[in-house]
Amino acid sequence: MKGKLEIVTNVVVIVLALTIGFVFVKDRFFGPALGSSDIKAGDRLAGPKGLDWNAHDRTLLMVLRKGCHYCEDSVPFYQRLVDKRKHDAADLAIVALFPDDAETARTVTKSESLDVETLGGVPLQTLRVSGTPALILVDRSGIVLNTWVGMLSPKQELDVMKATDCVSAGCT
Repeated sequence: MKGKLEIVTNVVVIVLALTIGFVFVKDRFFGPALGSSDIKAGDRLAGPKGLDWNAHDRTLLMVLRKGCHYCEDSVPFYQRLVDKRKHDAADLAIVALFPDDAETARTVTKSESLDVETLGGVPLQTLRVSGTPALILVDRSGIVLNTWVGMLSPKQELDVMKATDCVSAGCT
């Protein structure tokens, strides 16, 4: 009897460990970012305090959060976006928005070599985004042109690049 109880206990522990491990690996490496966006193209976005839509033809908002591993995993793409903007003649601003305090936000963008305007203390609900990362492209009147939520696939990254190329080509 004692031997059967040990075997059953060991099997339960192994199944539980495998389940937890599977869920962690799936979420960490294969799952989309948790979160969604209630905002869509055509909506008007209220500018966060300290941000002026009229300063540029278009603004790409990077909604990030300290400790978000999807945000961290997306940094190489964000760095490519920032580098591309430096070499384009487009009137495109890239702004990083964080729900974290301003100092934390600046520390994150600096440590990740993201040379962008950074605003902290921006509640996600004011952007109508429930998770990070998210990208929101708006025009000079605050009208949403496109949104991308979560860790982007290579095709979605290409879509973002094309949308920001469109800025330099004068697309509407």
